Amino acid sequence: MTKGYRIPVITLAALLLFSLWNARILSGHCRNLLEQLDRAEQYARAQQWTQAADAVRDGYRDWQSRKTYLRVVSRHDASNGADTLYQQCVLYAGAGDEVHFLTELQALREQIETLTEMEQLSIGNVL
Repeated sequence: MTKGYRIPVITLAALLLFSLWNARILSGHCRNLLEQLDRAEQYARAQQWTQAADAVRDGYRDWQSRKTYLRVVSRHDASNGADTLYQQCVLYAGAGDEVHFLTELQALREQIETLTEMEQLSIGNVL
């Protein structure tokens, strides 16, 4: 390899490695958030609203602790609505409103899944 191509090739390799690392880290964070939402749903279906609200609050605290990272490495439109959805889920859990809680919980789940999908290495994301 000639000297003129070393820096661009090294830079591209570093960017690829960072992208792979970021996708793995983000996937782990999102998996944990989704597990908390699954737990909240189980509590809600069992009519255990205090535990459902606590599970969502725990997830929201985790979301808040990673919010800056998520906003830096992902598209803002995918992460902007999550704060509102978390807050609405807590309110609906506090009210024991199963229909609205599960609807908002599903919307939040889809928002988090979108974050993960957008950062995965795929032809669609590369192009």
